[in-house]
Amino acid sequence: MTAYHDRLFRAIKLDPDLYEEVEADHTANGQAALTVVLSSLAAGIGGAVSGGWYGLFLNTVVALVGWVVWAFLSYFIGTRLLPEHQTSADMGELLRCTGFSSAPGMIQVLGFLPGL
Repeated sequence: MTAYHDRLFRAIKLDPDLYEEVEADHTANGQAALTVVLSSLAAGIGGAVSGGWYGLFLNTVVALVGWVVWAFLSYFIGTRLLPEHQTSADMGELLRCTGFSSAPGMIQVLGFLPGL
């Protein structure tokens, strides 16, 4: 199993050690972005039933933009508005951690099933 697959399954299982790992791994930005893309596509596929191709596109784009906005807001609030003495974070750390935290959202792909 590749390192990304291992990280992805650990993120889906909400393994807390994973987030310390990706926070420190400056090379995991692409993996975090891929995780968000996969989760966003899952949301898009799940929403495609009600919106067709437009729903797929819209749900995917909204999820991607939401990731960046949420990471920025978390960074700004945590480092500028409410910092503690030991607060140390950068935007990359927030993007990586919030990116992998979107992995459980892949279950949204099941939204196309009737009755769910």
